[in-house]
Amino acid sequence: MSAATATMTTPSGDSGDQCVATVAELNLYPIKSCRAVSVQSADVDKLGLAGDRRLMLVDSDDRFLHQRKFPRLATVTALMAADGSDTLQLSAPGKQPLSVAICREPRDDRPVRTVTVWQSTLPAVDQGDEAAAWFQSIFEASASFARLVALPSLDSPVCAPRPIKFPASLPSIPDRLVGFSDKGSILAISEASLADLNARFQAGWQQAVPMNRFRPNVVVTGGAGVAFDEDRWLVVQIGSVPFMAYEKATRCKMTAVDQETGETDKIGPLEVLRTYRAARGPAYAEFGQFLVPLQVGGTINVGDEVKVLEYQRSAS
Repeated sequence: MSAATATMTTPSGDSGDQCVATVAELNLYPIKSCRAVSVQSADVDKLGLAGDRRLMLVDSDDRFLHQRKFPRLATVTALMAADGSDTLQLSAPGKQPLSVAICREPRDDRPVRTVTVWQSTLPAVDQGDEAAAWFQSIFEASASFARLVALPSLDSPVCAPRPIKFPASLPSIPDRLVGFSDKGSILAISEASLADLNARFQAGWQQAVPMNRFRPNVVVTGGAGVAFDEDRWLVVQIGSVPFMAYEKATRCKMTAVDQETGETDKIGPLEVLRTYRAARGPAYAEFGQFLVPLQVGGTINVGDEVKVLEYQRSAS
């Protein structure tokens, strides 16, 4: 696959030691707020990882549906067909599986809807009544309306993803966008950071939580082995693809949802994070780092080296 390098000046920070870590996991979330799909490789495009959160559920006001209100979404598995066709295989406990031929261009029976993700609106293509009825059976009485929508093809004239909002301290990268993701394109977390959190969580007599509570795309192991080293990243290279780290991820009560059962814990990791990872206040507990590709194209893989090329500039 050919690569088109972003037109920008490489961010200037403290020189990294090129400490080599490894990609331990890669995860895609074909439908926003539904179950993760573990993959061995993922292509990189201007929205992040191809196939990640390009589908979403909306209510009667065309606002997105999510696990914070509907935790049972965690039990819904969505897999793209193995034959390479744009067909989605849906399954959930106690439900008959359903195959949906995904339509990414509007037509008479697949109209464009203007959908809302938090305060942002963007066009999406409705995926029809059969998919809507299947999801309605998942929600039962908890939601009166649920439509599956798809982000239009990136080359479609109706495709209008949101531009990433970069911090003022970093250069903006042209043509880097967000589709249905809340805020960032690719979320990376190290195993060392989770181990640090779980040591504190278990000290309060709570059971350790797995990494899937935080729904990362890239899980990193090894390297410096220092908890929250990803907080300090500026430029990292995963395999042959360079990325800029641009913002820490603010966490919410969705981290209390068991991603296997769809049940919500009475006490979740957010309460612990607020005790030591919320410098900006309890509403801003941070865990994980958002990455944006400096190069569009290429593929990242489980087992790839993760090299920290530059760290953020140290505070003087």
